[in-house]
Amino acid sequence: MKRRTRMIVTASVLAVALIAAGAFGVSQFSESDSDEIETAADAEVIAPQVVAGAAGPPAATLDGLVEQLLVRVEAVPGDHVAWATLGIAYVQQARVVADPSLFPRAQAALEESLAVEPDDNFLAYAGRSVLAAGRHRFADAKTEAERGLEINSFNPILWGALSDAQLQLGEYDEAAASVDRMIELSPDTSSFSRASYIAELNGDVNEATTLMQQALDDAGSPTDRAFALTILGDLKFNAGEPGEALTLYNQARDAAPDDAAALYGKARAEAALGQNETALDHYAELVEASPEPSYLVAYGELLESLGRTEEAEQQYAVVDAVLALFEENGVENDAAPVLFLADHDEPERALREAERAIAVRPFIAMHDAHAWALYASGRYDDALEASEQALRLGTPNAQFHFHAGMIKLALGNEDGARVDLERALEINPFFDPLDVPIAQSALAELGPAT
Repeated sequence: MKRRTRMIVTASVLAVALIAAGAFGVSQFSESDSDEIETAADAEVIAPQVVAGAAGPPAATLDGLVEQLLVRVEAVPGDHVAWATLGIAYVQQARVVADPSLFPRAQAALEESLAVEPDDNFLAYAGRSVLAAGRHRFADAKTEAERGLEINSFNPILWGALSDAQLQLGEYDEAAASVDRMIELSPDTSSFSRASYIAELNGDVNEATTLMQQALDDAGSPTDRAFALTILGDLKFNAGEPGEALTLYNQARDAAPDDAAALYGKARAEAALGQNETALDHYAELVEASPEPSYLVAYGELLESLGRTEEAEQQYAVVDAVLALFEENGVENDAAPVLFLADHDEPERALREAERAIAVRPFIAMHDAHAWALYASGRYDDALEASEQALRLGTPNAQFHFHAGMIKLALGNEDGARVDLERALEINPFFDPLDVPIAQSALAELGPAT
């Protein structure tokens, strides 16, 4: 959780919800994750299939859209587009409120859509892809996107969904090719943001920033604008520039005041700038609205770094409850829970979860989490091998280098440890309120290179 990576998985697949929603008059959503909702380029293809105005007055929020769609499918149960859109909206609702119990509702709506129209229904397969991704079942997400593309190979949203799944499966070249195809079909916020992420993963932060600026320039709604500004803020923060990041997060909040990802970035930047009480206030606001595990852990770790251990433990207890809820609703663990367990004295459980997850999701963040679980379990040689996999793309991730440095230190490779720990602090001297002091202390003990 504290090592929150930039995720576009399921993000602009959710644009499909707006494709149909456009026919209902929906122009703006409230959303609260690092993911985006945006109007798709092929809106004219799907929107005519929905009877405009049948669901009543325009919805102003995601909750309003769900209510309208429920009215619609009750009135016209044969509307497969409305059923598919309802399924996608439920997935996004689950993300907004960190409530995976909405996933079974999404699944039921998507199954109903396919029961109504089993053949010419690429929208339902887009929904099934986004649902599988929401459950961290990326092989299934890839399969569903490919099934949708068999029906409509010119749909950019499906190419985006495919690229998201390919990235998480470690198919980096294939993901880049899918994004290129998506840009050919629809050069917009959604496609440019994916291209930006691939550039970032490959170590080209300047290109990532340029592409994300293009995504901002093409933003067609306040939500799109907030998303692009937040990612630009993340790029600045991850490069060790919290002041510039805070400016961008504030602009994102101006565009979409309810955007949780922007508020998370804002709190993190404020803490890096020493504005701890303001940051804590914003974290409290954030987890009240969206008790997503990564937000809860970030809040807890800031509290812990300030010596407020009891309050931190209260946040960690909520994390345990949320993870249990995820598991009950079919969500596979990803890197975040593994890191949380490894950092909170559950190395055996962390390693079990890591080994299960890495087998089905060999993304670099999962390799890093696997490395850290192996380190926490005392398996340093294996941890080093996993860490090398995490760093193989050249991603400028301070946390990855911190982990690599600590693993090398445990192996007695002081020169290697010094290089990675220095690199972590060079990339971002504010990357984590608990791990930064550990890195600084380790470097002080190592002393200068001889």
